[in-house]
Amino acid sequence: MSSVQRAAEKSVKDRKGADNIRIKAGHMLTFDHLVLQPDIVERQVARKVVRKNMIRAAGCLALPLTLMYFMTYVIAARLHEDITNVFFLESTLRMRTDNIFNDVNTVEDLWDALTSKEYNSFLDVFFHQTDIFGNPQVRNLTQEVFGDWGMVESYNQIQGAVRVFQTRKDSVDYNTKYTCNSKISCELCRMNEGFQSIRMFSSRPPMNPDCGTWKGRRLTESGEEEEEAEIIALETSNETRSVERRLHIQRPELRTSFPANENADPKDGFRFWLFPSETQDQVLERLNYFRSRNFIDKDTQLLQIRMYLMNVELGRNRLEELSLTFRFSEAGSVYYERYLQTLFLAFWQSMTSMAADGLFFLILVLTLCYRIWHMWKAFLTSKLFHHLMSLHTAWEWVIVMFGWYSMLGFYNMMVWEKQVIDALEPIHRRGWEMGQKNVDEISEFFDICDVVSVGTAAIRVIFAQYSIVLMFRFFVSFGSQPRLAIVLRTMQNVMTDFYHFLIVFLPTFMAYVISGSLIFGRRIEAFATIQSSVGTCFRIGMESEYNWLDMSAEFFWAAALWAWSFLLLVVLLFLNMVLAIILDIYNETRESSFPGEAIWETMGQFMTRTRRYRHWVPDKVLDNSLAYAAGVDQGMLTRKDLELEFPDMPDQQKDQFFQACRVEMKWESAKDLTRKNLLKLTGSVMDALDVAHKAVDRVTEDEREDPLSTWVNATPPAPMTHDLKNEQSSNFLLKPFDTKGGKHPKLKLGEYVDECQADGGPEWLQETWTLLRDQRKWIEYANWHCQLMQWQVQQAMESRKYDETISSGAPVL
Repeated sequence: MSSVQRAAEKSVKDRKGADNIRIKAGHMLTFDHLVLQPDIVERQVARKVVRKNMIRAAGCLALPLTLMYFMTYVIAARLHEDITNVFFLESTLRMRTDNIFNDVNTVEDLWDALTSKEYNSFLDVFFHQTDIFGNPQVRNLTQEVFGDWGMVESYNQIQGAVRVFQTRKDSVDYNTKYTCNSKISCELCRMNEGFQSIRMFSSRPPMNPDCGTWKGRRLTESGEEEEEAEIIALETSNETRSVERRLHIQRPELRTSFPANENADPKDGFRFWLFPSETQDQVLERLNYFRSRNFIDKDTQLLQIRMYLMNVELGRNRLEELSLTFRFSEAGSVYYERYLQTLFLAFWQSMTSMAADGLFFLILVLTLCYRIWHMWKAFLTSKLFHHLMSLHTAWEWVIVMFGWYSMLGFYNMMVWEKQVIDALEPIHRRGWEMGQKNVDEISEFFDICDVVSVGTAAIRVIFAQYSIVLMFRFFVSFGSQPRLAIVLRTMQNVMTDFYHFLIVFLPTFMAYVISGSLIFGRRIEAFATIQSSVGTCFRIGMESEYNWLDMSAEFFWAAALWAWSFLLLVVLLFLNMVLAIILDIYNETRESSFPGEAIWETMGQFMTRTRRYRHWVPDKVLDNSLAYAAGVDQGMLTRKDLELEFPDMPDQQKDQFFQACRVEMKWESAKDLTRKNLLKLTGSVMDALDVAHKAVDRVTEDEREDPLSTWVNATPPAPMTHDLKNEQSSNFLLKPFDTKGGKHPKLKLGEYVDECQADGGPEWLQETWTLLRDQRKWIEYANWHCQLMQWQVQQAMESRKYDETISSGAPVL
């Protein structure tokens, strides 16, 4: 080991490559020898094990807190959102509205779906005023109970009115000549509602168009009064038909391609109302009036039907916003979209929900205080900037800020709930007497609900994304467990190669996106926009499935070239390359990572530590003790040293400690045995063996002359070439030695010890006789092998002579 020590004594800047190889070889051989010793470890390795235990304990103890933080948030958000009941309600409404407009192909079909009384039409679903037995529904019984009038799907009641709203290319009022023939049609015509923008309608009186001179009703043959609105309106509708358009289900990626914008000022739009307090025939008369006057024409860009349904049967009281949006493309098509949003009128579902909110708030406050305390500690030690620049610290602050933003969202939902209830009160006070004269109150209710719906939708997106943000917090706790840390380090190491992969992949992928949009976008909706083309190409890449018949309907060979090259280049080459990168880096990371215990072993160790917590020595105390011992120049740590320092330490802790140290030393001895260093380490070991062989020859020669002098006369340590105080504390190879035996002999002058007394003599003499006996046994063993080799050589010579005699034909004696 003298060559290793000489290499270790050199300063880092003076060491050569051979010196580093010698030091690695010295570590490998020394640790490999120490692994075989059950109760002795190198002290720096022991400190390293203790510090790893401290980090692992901190991470594992943080895991329950992280899990509690995550679970309380998820439970609180889940109870507030009531996802399952919302699905039951909204799925029914989606199914019914889709069935209403399933067979609509033109604008006239749209009017037919709105004005038909047949089963599963708009009037049948939303203004169905009879029960399942055909009996008329009952209006309000008392001031608080409104009966079953205006019910949708038996349990949802329309609140206020149904708003029909449209936007046009410009906000100029438009009008056609119309002769009214009923009270409702004349009232609508003279107010010019629906044909005058909301801004103009509220800022100045109606235009008072020419609506005829109708003043009363006509009598039927039976003497009853009958309104002519429905007949005349339908006749007018047959005379003047609007421009026909085709209807399609609208995809979200097409929304930005339409000229109509939902964010435009609604005051520039046009609207009219349908009142659930009226009978189905009266609602039909209103719709036929707007149909006959061509409310929808070639300048219409967007038509929206919005209503709010009250449900008090399915858990908490709630308002369900239902919006049916029709966008009119200048290409002649109509695109249909339905949107539902639930507005709860009771903030907490139960005491469980309230308790989950309180517990989450408490954990959030404690987390904030803990982060501030760590920041204050860093400030006191002048490490605030380094603390804030840490990725872990920055991510923890992001989590805390998101948490408080979520709490702000909960508070806003409470405020909005009160605003919606206040807006509902004047509507409920009037019961089923709501009509055209109450439009201002209904408009205020719709305006408040619109704002609350947009804000609630945004907060729900934050709620959903925050659970994903909290997922990354688990990585910190998982990183303290050795086996889980391999997975996390793989994810970290793969990012560099993945970024370079994206630099090559993204231009290739976007080239196919744009090419697909140019080839197929004219006739396939999935490629009509860049957004939809990106989604379609990504789906083809992941699923390797596409509609070949539609794609190859035109430009067959161009479509074939696009599809085949996309599958070969993107699907087969690039995606498999990602898997190859991940697997290769995972193998490298696993080979270069410490092979710690499995997670169930870690859990078992913590359970043992919990059972023995009274006498279990904390890792911090162990680390301080080892640091002090390292300062007084003690290189090795034995079980006896540990027992003297901590007499009450449980045997389980000592067993775990020494087992962990042996695993650590085994890893230290094997981590440099890579394909790159193996040949160099072998050469260094062979060189050291040559030096050791010469030293053994010299020692053997010295012991042959005077065996005792080599133990009595200590060999002085070689002088160090530079100051190595800092390295001595971390490199046990630099520890000086006093004697070859590793112990100070105890001699007494004039004392003669006979060989027969060796078993009961001094310790140094017992060790000497033991070494001599072992040496004699080794010499006898070596002599036996030499004799065996001599016999084998002699037999080989005789066999050779025998073969030569046979081959020459001479007689064998």
